[in-house]
Amino acid sequence: MCIYIDRVFALNLAVDYLLLLTAARLAGTPLRRLRFLLCGAAGGLYAIAVFLPGLSWLAHPAGKAIAGAALAWAAFCRDRHTLKLMGLFFLLSGALAGVILALGFCIGAPELLWKKIYRAEIDWKLLLGGTATLSAVLHLLFRQGARHGGELMKIRVAIGGKESSFTALHDTGNTLRNPVDGRPVLVMEQAAVMDLLPAADAAILREKPTPEIAMARLYAAGSRLHFTLLPFRSVGTKSGLLLAVRSDYIALHRRRIPRTLIALSVGPLSDGGGYCALWGGTERGREHEKAPAAASDLAASDRQAG
Repeated sequence: MCIYIDRVFALNLAVDYLLLLTAARLAGTPLRRLRFLLCGAAGGLYAIAVFLPGLSWLAHPAGKAIAGAALAWAAFCRDRHTLKLMGLFFLLSGALAGVILALGFCIGAPELLWKKIYRAEIDWKLLLGGTATLSAVLHLLFRQGARHGGELMKIRVAIGGKESSFTALHDTGNTLRNPVDGRPVLVMEQAAVMDLLPAADAAILREKPTPEIAMARLYAAGSRLHFTLLPFRSVGTKSGLLLAVRSDYIALHRRRIPRTLIALSVGPLSDGGGYCALWGGTERGREHEKAPAAASDLAASDRQAG
């Protein structure tokens, strides 16, 4: 029997990576692609070890379960719902195994097909294509059953020289924009940004006054930050105002977006506390760099007035 360990490694790496990625997408957790890739590589090394002399015991069901649990834990240990994600990973693995078994029965040789996959003797395009298709189908089917249809991501916020990291939901339904320049506005829970604000500003906001009153009190107190009021509409609310503060910058996907407005929400944005901010911008695009000249003119007039 001839085993090509390079093919075994590559095949298991790819399949494990896709399964981890799909589990994270279905659960709506941040996609830590590099971590998933490294865990996939660990899965590939385990698959090789099974064929090495003296290590065949690793192929025992208990060995597979332990290896799978270790791989899933390493991938999701930084998430709040680690056990849930681990269980989802095992369910997806079982679903993939069921698909393979069904294909085997269709061709009349389930054991032969399973052995070919086990030894990486099957066409890569077939297995990887099937795994990718299963991942895509599951994502489309179950994402509507989740509490949101967006993707969670890490975002860094800097205000008044202080900065911190938060979890944000990329919500394509969030169309809140700065009416002056059309740039996207980050919506955050007010409680989440308190530590980034000066003590006097935070004390005013903790009293939860209306946006108009908060604005007046902040300026009367001589706040050094730039606050403004943003008009908004939402389900059940024809119109209203949100208090917003101008950040030094926000950073997401390795890109800094300077002077982004942050609208402050008095209430929570997530039922389960999985995220504290909403971002509706096209983070990979350049729309934030295309502010009209009127915005810079207004900024200049603000500086002169101040």
